[in-house]
Amino acid sequence: MAEVKRLGSLGNVAAVQEALAQADAYKEMLEREAAAKAEAEARHAAEEAHVGAQIGALVEAAYLVASADGRYTSSESDRLVERVGALTENKFAADHLAAMASEAQGRASEGIDARARAIAELLPDPELRRATLLVASAVAWLDGGVGQKEGLALQSLARAFGFSIDELHKIMGQAHG
Repeated sequence: MAEVKRLGSLGNVAAVQEALAQADAYKEMLEREAAAKAEAEARHAAEEAHVGAQIGALVEAAYLVASADGRYTSSESDRLVERVGALTENKFAADHLAAMASEAQGRASEGIDARARAIAELLPDPELRRATLLVASAVAWLDGGVGQKEGLALQSLARAFGFSIDELHKIMGQAHG
């Protein structure tokens, strides 16, 4: 009670701050607030990293299909970034998508089947897998048709994702419009 009277009689901010600095409950409240804020920021950063990895997997799937014929030119890269950007409603900067495609290019030497399995691990949700196949299929149609090697790359992704060839064909039909 004496502390309350003392705080009530304090007329300036500095004196109130000094009194608060001496109050253990106030210090503990500030520490809890700081810990809660740090925890929320860590959760947010982890969620952003998780979403970034999933978008990276989507871009990699599109890259694998685009490069399946052994040719991946800068104009194909630009179109891939443009198409993936449009399909994801431009929520990701073009330079960020291009960097993801470049990273995918660095991993492509592992082989399509190995990369398809790695992508599948990053995308456990069937709807995300379906969306990724849809984007990869849309990229495959960019040159007016899906070539044999692009089709084989799509089949590898479909197998890794647990989709039948019939389901892949339905998804490809959606992508073709």
